[in-house]
Amino acid sequence: MLNEDLKKVIGEARKIKLEVFYEGKDISDYIHKDLINFSQSDSLNEFDTIELSLENRDRLWMNGWKPLKGEKIEAKAHLYNWENEGIISIKIGTFYIDNISYSGPPDIVNIKAISVDITKDIMDSKKNRVWERVTIKRIAQDVAKACNLELIFESDFNRVYTRLEMKMESYFNFLKRITKEAGINVKLYNDRLILFEEEMYEKKKPVMTLSREDLKSYSFEEDDTDTYAGCKISFWDPYLEKKIEMTFMTKKRSGYKRGTQRILFINEEKCPPGETDSQKRAYLSKIAAKALKEKNKNSIKGNISMMGKEKPLSVGDTLNINEFGQFNGKYIISEITTDFLSYDLSIQIRKVLEEEK
Repeated sequence: MLNEDLKKVIGEARKIKLEVFYEGKDISDYIHKDLINFSQSDSLNEFDTIELSLENRDRLWMNGWKPLKGEKIEAKAHLYNWENEGIISIKIGTFYIDNISYSGPPDIVNIKAISVDITKDIMDSKKNRVWERVTIKRIAQDVAKACNLELIFESDFNRVYTRLEMKMESYFNFLKRITKEAGINVKLYNDRLILFEEEMYEKKKPVMTLSREDLKSYSFEEDDTDTYAGCKISFWDPYLEKKIEMTFMTKKRSGYKRGTQRILFINEEKCPPGETDSQKRAYLSKIAAKALKEKNKNSIKGNISMMGKEKPLSVGDTLNINEFGQFNGKYIISEITTDFLSYDLSIQIRKVLEEEK
């Protein structure tokens, strides 16, 4: 089909066309005229979502076409002559309906779907469980196995715990809580449980450089709320019978006058691995560095909107921002919303701290 389309579109104006499958059936032609909105939202530490709004002609979506929660939607977008002549296909993904709403007049149906099968036992069921002498990766492996998900683990720091309890929590919320302490993010996408360290993504080369002429709108912000110049961590070691204390400081923070300092205090309750004082100090310094980075990472952030390009952008991609004075530099995408009717992008970004001088 795309080969035939390619022959027809050479020389035509650019356009975007959606291909939508509902429970395996191609409904693209059925919904084309009624489609008011089709957008996707993607966030670093959440599951992806899509939202469709359609004219509810003859109230079919309330009757014979009424969706069921948990039913599957698959979608692709095809760009025709977007930046160059030809067709570029973008896989949007597989999603499962979790919310349906109706409004009127005029009669409209709104369908929301998420990137994980709602029948999976990871988001809603609250459980109690205990792990001993375990790493974050081992816990993630256990959760993935219990929920029949594929695990992808991308982190250099695999925090070790002597004992860890999950008390009346969903697996998803439990993982988000413990991974935040370790500077690791959790995502659910296409029946995959993905744990990744933002720092690894921050070190990747920028996928593109954006200047003023590339953007439809922008805003940048410096925020002092809950940011710190250093971190002091302490732990009472019952085996060594002494208190271990360490202070970890950042380099000079951009945007602050000299001498402006605020210290984050952490009273660590979980026993760090190691037998000697030096081993435990080395591990506590990693925890302090991760905690400080987590607090400070949103100190410089922005929102930009732009027309999408043939090379799709994703959360975790890094960008070079240019022609914005002191806000120039390397940024990581933390959230992105794509309007697949116009292919406009709304992007939340934050500055990579290591790029500050």
